[in-house]
Amino acid sequence: MINNNHNREIASLNAQLGNLQEEMDFAGGKVPAIDKCFDQKETLHAKCKTHGEFIQVRIWTEYAGRVSEKRSRCPGCISEEISLASSQKNKLVVGTLMEDANIPERFAACEFGNYQAVNASAAMNLDLMQQYAAAWPQMLANGTSLILSGKPGTGKTHLVIALTKDIIRNHKSTVLLTSVMRIVRAVRRTWGKDSESSEEDVIAYYTSRDLLVIDEVGIQYDSDSEMITLFDIMNTRYERMLPTILISNLTPSEISDAIGERLTDRLVEGGGANIIFNWSSYRSQKGATAA
Repeated sequence: MINNNHNREIASLNAQLGNLQEEMDFAGGKVPAIDKCFDQKETLHAKCKTHGEFIQVRIWTEYAGRVSEKRSRCPGCISEEISLASSQKNKLVVGTLMEDANIPERFAACEFGNYQAVNASAAMNLDLMQQYAAAWPQMLANGTSLILSGKPGTGKTHLVIALTKDIIRNHKSTVLLTSVMRIVRAVRRTWGKDSESSEEDVIAYYTSRDLLVIDEVGIQYDSDSEMITLFDIMNTRYERMLPTILISNLTPSEISDAIGERLTDRLVEGGGANIIFNWSSYRSQKGATAA
């Protein structure tokens, strides 16, 4: 319901921005197609209480002894209204994308700025994730994926959440954070006789976002079918050149054993990397939020 309301507000703001841009064009002398019936045009000197003097465009037509006219508004006022509407739209779009990303409440405050780089390796990993975020348009175009592996409590999830927020805020990309178990449960739900969705629908859902983050990689699967579906999701994203980030407490070799060497190699193609977190947990430190 929240997203539906946001979508309606965004549509309304888009319409408002379209009208304002048309007004700005008119203030610059371009007559809208709907106003072509006004066959006469002139420019006047006008004054705005806020922005002072400006050149006003006046168009008019005479019919049966009556004059119908239209005058442009102050460009400064129009520009301010465009800025306000754009800001409101941006806030709604970012808010909707953040809600859709499924960021866990526990990690809602995670940012690059409050990540605790407790050693040189942590600082290097922070820098690598910031570089990835800064180069996101290229990462998205190349389908560049990442694997974050290592000990629990070292900040893997923190950095991924910070990355998610960064690319949503700055690029309006679609992101989904999930886990192997959530994907497995989604697959199992399709097996029910009353299920309205299929395994193909599950795959389509998880391959519909610009970036997919999968946590808990390497847990034990109850069936080959679950593993095959997980592989299909990651492989389909690879084939479509859509970035995927895997998070695991396993070592790189254990991850390779869990998902297969072929898929592991594919995920680090195109500039991808396996980023290692191999120091002790700092989750117990005051103010730290790590995973």
